[in-house]
Amino acid sequence: MSGRFLAEDVSLIENNFSADSRDKDGFRVVTFEPKRALKLHIAADHIVHVETVRDSKAGEARTILTLTNGQRLITRRGAAELLTELGGAAAGAQ
Repeated sequence: MSGRFLAEDVSLIENNFSADSRDKDGFRVVTFEPKRALKLHIAADHIVHVETVRDSKAGEARTILTLTNGQRLITRRGAAELLTELGGAAAGAQ
């Protein structure tokens, strides 16, 4: 299982959703800001929760990753695409 990493553009979540907002379909609404994004290499073993969300500005699918240390990140990609890559990385690591 070692060696599985994602290289992702992410934005840090700073407000911990104290004002939780959702759209009419029930998806959490967040904002991914490319100008403030960081490129991180994230170990797949440290991801404990993956949530599909919607970008409030672009209207595109995004992902919130919750890591083992409690940090939450918004990724540029949607959860389905991200999980597909994780599955491919798992197959390649075996």
